[in-house]
Amino acid sequence: MSDINVEELIRTMSAQRVEALRADLAADLQTAWEKGRAAGKAEGISEGEFRGRKQGVISVALNLLRTGADTATVAKAAELPEPIIRKIAQDNGITLA
Repeated sequence: MSDINVEELIRTMSAQRVEALRADLAADLQTAWEKGRAAGKAEGISEGEFRGRKQGVISVALNLLRTGADTATVAKAAELPEPIIRKIAQDNGITLA
């Protein structure tokens, strides 16, 4: 083999290897992006559900407080400690008896 053919063979093989590495990297990046996106979406859904449940409990507690229910009853119904119920009442301008 002549030196030119050897050099060209080396260049060709190097270019093929670089292209194979580039394709593998692109595939790895795509997979990582998809997994990250799925994990972020799941976390967002979970956070939204948590916030929704929290807002629902607070809303029910407020409604009970507005009807004049005592804090012990509201705390039991909302499954929250009484100090939290008092704080919710205070933050929303509800006077407790």
